[in-house]
Amino acid sequence: MKPPAAVLALLLMTSAASFDSPDRAPAQGKPASAAVGIEMRNVRLHVASDAVMDVKWLKGSLVSPAGHIPIFDDQNSYTMEIDDGELAVEASSLTSLVNHAFDYKGSALSDLRLTVEEGHLVQRGTLKKGISVPFTITADVAATPDGRLAVHPIKVKTAGVPTTKMMSLFGVELDDILKSRPDRGIIFKDNDLFLDATRLVPSPRTTGRLTKAFIRGNALVQVFGKGAGAAARTSGNYIWFRGASIRFGRLTMSDADLKLIDMDPRDPFDFYSARYNEQLVAGYSKNTPDHALRTYMPDFADLSRRR
Repeated sequence: MKPPAAVLALLLMTSAASFDSPDRAPAQGKPASAAVGIEMRNVRLHVASDAVMDVKWLKGSLVSPAGHIPIFDDQNSYTMEIDDGELAVEASSLTSLVNHAFDYKGSALSDLRLTVEEGHLVQRGTLKKGISVPFTITADVAATPDGRLAVHPIKVKTAGVPTTKMMSLFGVELDDILKSRPDRGIIFKDNDLFLDATRLVPSPRTTGRLTKAFIRGNALVQVFGKGAGAAARTSGNYIWFRGASIRFGRLTMSDADLKLIDMDPRDPFDFYSARYNEQLVAGYSKNTPDHALRTYMPDFADLSRRR
């Protein structure tokens, strides 16, 4: 048996390409005839107030229900479909996301902390099953052939004592302790955890086929489709919306060609979608001869200095 190794990755996929979501019903827009294309390059994307995802490259589309358009201020108004991308989440952000996920009444897990040690994900925390027991789990990560994230525990300690042999002696497996939730994309099989990103990600709902997952430095890297191998040869750090219609604030752009550009390309574009208007106000915009819009923004982390 290898106890809650599952926790290790429960929110790893939740971070992928996700934004903070306002608590309201999806807004309705004007009829749309096609999806809005989206590209990101070298973006440090804030997915929560205390979690960041590094997007090396992402290409996909924003899709709304028939008759509506994506409304950037309402993350419930569209689905993000990832065709290709390479995303990385550092251990500190993973820790924040996992703790948010298990911060609910009746949760058996608490005080979760994730680190990367010698090329493995290591999770520490407390499991409450009658009594509170500290645990440490070391695990490998990989992508499955059907595009899910697999987390496989290789070493487990409970209260500082190795438990693998003892639990196997009693014939206890992970799925005997923590139950599968297929409706949420969480499936336990023996001692392994399998995650379906299409069900785990909060608004905006995100779809995409995971092709690789591995540890690099202090981060979990997730590759969708061809990853950075499909990246265009354009330079700079940006978020680019093209085609169909999209709404930002009070403005609606049809046949969209809106590019959010980093004012300081020396480091990644630090962008916080839930507070994008602050970056918009601190920057400036220019129209091109073919009626496209180029908006130059400072990094979110630089706003306090600019003030």
